[in-house]
Amino acid sequence: MRAILSPFRYNADDNHFFASLLLHHDHEHAIIAHLGAADRIVAISETCGGADAIDLPLRQIVGDALAHDAHDLVIAHNHPSGDPRPSDADIETTRALAMLLRPLGIRIHDHLILTHEKTTSFRVLGWL
Repeated sequence: MRAILSPFRYNADDNHFFASLLLHHDHEHAIIAHLGAADRIVAISETCGGADAIDLPLRQIVGDALAHDAHDLVIAHNHPSGDPRPSDADIETTRALAMLLRPLGIRIHDHLILTHEKTTSFRVLGWL
């Protein structure tokens, strides 16, 4: 997982930012946007997975969120299969991360799953 500083502001209605970083990969790839005040992206972390799964490093994500003084996180990852439905692992990992972050005053603003055809939002589904 590596972190990249970013001057961008997160816009929940515009997923082109994440699409440009994710959809060219032929394996699962995740971006974690660390949001500071006024939804400004203060850092971006990324991690790579396999052809059809990704194991998010929860301890590293929490550590990065604290190091960057994040208020919120946006997780985005691609599904190269083209199926935008969250897997059981996607759901469980998001719940586990939210539980780890909650006592620290950090919340997951959204978890997005992107394909070339569709984006699935955990927030829109009511799961966050």
